[in-house]
Amino acid sequence: MKIPVQTPLEKLHQNVLFFKNKTLNAINIFRQNILTNRDAYHTKQTPLKLSDTREIAIVPYESNAKVVDSNSFAYALESAMTESNSESQASSKMRNHMISFLHHPARVLATIVIIVLIIYIAIMAGQSNSTNQQPIEQTPQKSN
Repeated sequence: MKIPVQTPLEKLHQNVLFFKNKTLNAINIFRQNILTNRDAYHTKQTPLKLSDTREIAIVPYESNAKVVDSNSFAYALESAMTESNSESQASSKMRNHMISFLHHPARVLATIVIIVLIIYIAIMAGQSNSTNQQPIEQTPQKSN
């Protein structure tokens, strides 16, 4: 039975050709995406209705519905959105800190080592403070 043997240079050449092919495919897909996205951005959007009259809206969250103008409604909506976004921004900041922490392998390794050492020290301290007082028994020896 013959086993095909590939030299390191042949392996390297094969890997270079493989990555070259993948790179060319990625460039081709990127070029197609650029062309389709460019065409998508150049479509005309429907123009907004510009009117001189003031629009009226009913605020739904009040117990007694009151008629307000669009500026007051926009201000109330913006303030409500700002208040609701403050909680999600705090969680996203924490998530960003965790992600940036995990992208540094040295920090992760140092943290793991510190945690393992703390656990080891806690176990050793628990064993040294235990009051396990069992007498040491001597095994009987055979006399000849």
